[in-house]
Amino acid sequence: MKVYLFRHGQTPGNAAHRYLGITDEPLSELGMETARMTGSDLTVGEVLVSPLKRTQMTAAILFPNAKQRVCDSFREMDFGDFEGRSAQEMENDADFRYWVEKTQCMEPDDFDAVEKALAAGKESLYLVVHGGVIMTVLYRFGRPQAPFYDWPLDNCQGYCGQVVMGPDGLELHQIRHLPHVGS
Repeated sequence: MKVYLFRHGQTPGNAAHRYLGITDEPLSELGMETARMTGSDLTVGEVLVSPLKRTQMTAAILFPNAKQRVCDSFREMDFGDFEGRSAQEMENDADFRYWVEKTQCMEPDDFDAVEKALAAGKESLYLVVHGGVIMTVLYRFGRPQAPFYDWPLDNCQGYCGQVVMGPDGLELHQIRHLPHVGS
């Protein structure tokens, strides 16, 4: 099964380089325009999104005919005391520096949606989620394995890979970067 992972469009907080996890901010005008320029696929029937507006708004632009299925486990991480602040504002904050050095991935509740789609014989699965979620999926399931911070991507970009059931569970192979829908 192929899985397509797209990051949501830009929000005002993204433009200001702020850590937005649980903050439910909509797309900015630029975020909506970038999503439109990324392209759309009218053939996708279902797309998985997080409960946050930014993923749902992006999915509506990228996959306008798709039914959106909200999955709580694809919510972005809660940045706690760092939520809404920029790295520049916290450059001298020892707690922030420690967190950046020690944080390797978030821990979403589960990835049952991917396993269920694979077991059901689906040919493809589309997700419009958050950068941290995508980095976590690729860090945990990508083969060959790569560090968490090796998987960054810009707003409205994504990755595609082939999901298989390996000896230790889900694995994602043949991963490629997707700068546009349909690329």
